[in-house]
Amino acid sequence: MLIDLHTHTIATPHHATWEPDALVRYAKAHGIGVLAVTDHNTTSQVKAAQAAAAQQGVTLIPALELDSAFGAKLWHILIYGVDPAAPAIVALGAAVAERNARDAQDIMDHFRQQGDALPWLQTLERQPTVADVGHALVKHGFVPPQPGVEDEAIGTGWIMTELRHLYRPVTVDEAVAVTHQEGGLAVLAHPGRSKGVYAIPATAEDVAAMVAVGLDGIEALYSGHSSEQQQFYSTLAAAHGLLVTAGSDSHHPAQGLRGRPAGDCAAFLDRLGIRFE
Repeated sequence: MLIDLHTHTIATPHHATWEPDALVRYAKAHGIGVLAVTDHNTTSQVKAAQAAAAQQGVTLIPALELDSAFGAKLWHILIYGVDPAAPAIVALGAAVAERNARDAQDIMDHFRQQGDALPWLQTLERQPTVADVGHALVKHGFVPPQPGVEDEAIGTGWIMTELRHLYRPVTVDEAVAVTHQEGGLAVLAHPGRSKGVYAIPATAEDVAAMVAVGLDGIEALYSGHSSEQQQFYSTLAAAHGLLVTAGSDSHHPAQGLRGRPAGDCAAFLDRLGIRFE
């Protein structure tokens, strides 16, 4: 049996287009018997995916991918095996956007008080995020650009070090605590992916620090990892007693799914009560 423990539907804003039914049907057609829907900061499409999975004979793990922070870096935490309608889970996901909007406003106020309104932000037709403010800081020359690195990543990194008192996102500690309160498992997503300030690749020290606050697992077998990265994070998982997961991080049909043998994540599936032959 094959599994894919990291996928996104239309509930992930801006760049995911899988309809839940189409995602489940694709999984079934390609031999994937266990699937997790892990939209960013929401479980709004899990119920629809569960209904589709029940019709197709696919096991659907309710989950979400939470944007969070730890150690002056940003991380994504995959939360598995929770009630998608649990008030604490819904509130945790909502807190990501709520705090981001609040912090973006506070940072903009900080610069207005210094006499600069960061005019690029006034051109946006939506509520600015912290990443938008970071982009503006580079665009207006407060933070120097770096070749090959997105402006928003550079600027957000500057905010996280220079204005930490104004940037207060949901933390990994909070995510783990709520996950355990609701009987779920907290897993570090794509630890080897490289995207500027967004907290990756994770070092052995990063992983150890998150283990200390209760992290349950690590997505060592992420489809975008090199074989060397898969080995490195699998070794770290063994050293810390972490569960290992695997996922494609698929956002749309053109990406497809990447099924992995269920045996590669047997301990994780067992913790969720999923048995296979």
